[in-house]
Amino acid sequence: MTGLNPRHLKYLQVVAETGSLLAAAKVLNIAQPSLSVSISRMEDVVGQKLMDRGRHGASLTKAGQILVRHAEGLDNALENALAEVRLSSLGFSGPMVVGGTPLATASIIPEILSKLVPDFVPIRCDVVEAYDEDLIKGLLNNEIDVAISSMRAELLETNGIGLIASEPLFSAQTSAVVRRGHPFALEKTLSLRDLQDALWVLPPRGSIIRTLIDSGFTVTGLPVPQNLIEAAPFGVLKEIVKQTDGVTILSDQIVRTELAEGSLVTVPLAEHMTPRVFGIHRLESRNPSPVAKRFIEIARLIGADLK
Repeated sequence: MTGLNPRHLKYLQVVAETGSLLAAAKVLNIAQPSLSVSISRMEDVVGQKLMDRGRHGASLTKAGQILVRHAEGLDNALENALAEVRLSSLGFSGPMVVGGTPLATASIIPEILSKLVPDFVPIRCDVVEAYDEDLIKGLLNNEIDVAISSMRAELLETNGIGLIASEPLFSAQTSAVVRRGHPFALEKTLSLRDLQDALWVLPPRGSIIRTLIDSGFTVTGLPVPQNLIEAAPFGVLKEIVKQTDGVTILSDQIVRTELAEGSLVTVPLAEHMTPRVFGIHRLESRNPSPVAKRFIEIARLIGADLK
């Protein structure tokens, strides 16, 4: 046992939400002195100060913020447990929340689900798309069961060191992508200089892959594309490339289906763009449900084919 009282953790959550002991006491319908005593007891157990009290209210210390984050995760875990019990009584598998970056939701996640679902119907599964940081936060808060995103070391170390179990799945190598029959389609390689005056079809600014593309031009000493169409999600972007003379740069995994059917063609780039390593992540302290465990197993198998 940790010595922490779950009820006291709830008190700390309300203090964080209201910003003062007085307001929190009113919400909790307890006397403010009793609330102060409860917070002090938690501080004794933790051995650190949990909040700073001042004339303008109460603000959590770093230790207090950590406890509140885990308390919120505990609330979500209990809600998930109740939902799983209810669904199980109805013969359903789940619930399972799968998170992924735009690349993952446009490529590997649908393929995993296509192999998973037949063995677990009826099922309740939600797929959410977000960037790396938000996916890690979702895992830590028990809002996401499993996520597929980049294996950025600094992200995992900053947000989930010792808390997130991660393993690499595949490397996302980028290429120039054009429609079948495009004048560039038969080229053995293309440089950014070759493509400088082309019509570009690119993801919006701020996305990771767009940042990599713009950086590639800058490093080469070329201006970033101005003759361009910005499009999202990837399904829309690919359709525009299919129906125009536009050029894009995408990870090969995103266009696997189009390459197989022959509607799109990839051409290697002369410039080296460091491949991004993608992995599968889950909360270390939480045992995956049967459906989540199978999702991870299938992800490993598909990831091995993508390497």
